[in-house]
Amino acid sequence: MGGAPYDTHQGMRTPPRLLYALRELPWPADWEALFGRDAPLIVELGFGNGRFLAELARQHPEANLVGVERAVWPCRRTEARLRKAGLTNVRLIHGEARAALAYLFRPGTIQALYINFPDPWPKDRHAHRRLITPDFIRLVADQMAPGGRLTIATDVAEYAEQIAAALEGEPRLVSAFERPWVPELPGRTPTKYEEKAIAAGRPRFYFLWRRRETLPPRHQPVPIPEEVPMPHVTLRAPLTVETIAQAFRPVVWREGGAIIRLRRLYRAWEKEELLIEAVVVEGPLTQIVGLLVYRQPEGTWLVRPSPVGQPRPTPGLKVAVARLARWLQELVPESEVVYSNVAL
Repeated sequence: MGGAPYDTHQGMRTPPRLLYALRELPWPADWEALFGRDAPLIVELGFGNGRFLAELARQHPEANLVGVERAVWPCRRTEARLRKAGLTNVRLIHGEARAALAYLFRPGTIQALYINFPDPWPKDRHAHRRLITPDFIRLVADQMAPGGRLTIATDVAEYAEQIAAALEGEPRLVSAFERPWVPELPGRTPTKYEEKAIAAGRPRFYFLWRRRETLPPRHQPVPIPEEVPMPHVTLRAPLTVETIAQAFRPVVWREGGAIIRLRRLYRAWEKEELLIEAVVVEGPLTQIVGLLVYRQPEGTWLVRPSPVGQPRPTPGLKVAVARLARWLQELVPESEVVYSNVAL
């Protein structure tokens, strides 16, 4: 129903691919190529079990729908739901909402955006993790088409106040009602979580806002990280895995607009090889990657990202490899750089 036609091969009909990882797509994505047609874009951030997204696809066969979800199992379950329903006008993205919104879409191209009951992160120490902030709403206004519709729902009053303040602070967005939110949206398809909130008698807050026609996107939208060659460094140094493991401590580095957190170190049982778990943050993009440090047959040490998880080779990942290599050099000052495609 809707979307790209089935691919044909020797008379066989092959269903179109529905699920992609954020890291594997070009930034911005070529939606016309992915859907096999040029059509209005409707986006849901955080689609959960996919029921709401599937209903949107049924209601809008003329549109290309994109769902974004950070957890892999909801992506798999929703893919199965869509295939069972024969809905081909949806593409699912496994990735973080902020990064997907910033990097996959060109400014001014989203006709409708839905955010249903985002995680409220109720503990004070976690409040900074909330999705909807003034910066995020500015990004939303950048990416939405003139006249486009934004729908947000929450059942947390304090979060609703925060959302209202963020929306009212963005001049390119205007409420469809005289107030920031309404307690009901007639005709709306409820999510599974929403049905539980209704049954429990919890108040809901529905925001329906529109992108103004006249005000343009920001002059400096969120920059898309440059894709660089996969970083690696070869060192000649009198190191051992024991020396490295004993010296390792969790650390945070800030350099070149990136934040790198080295969290844990793992050692291979039968090899002179270590894997260091790292978090690389660049603007809205967060990558959790493994950095490998291992002895090569000729006796040199190689520092590079692990291919597990297919990390995207961004400037931040380049900084992570460079800083780790520098730290290894500091352990043994007599070390020598044999090869490097990063600045040390």
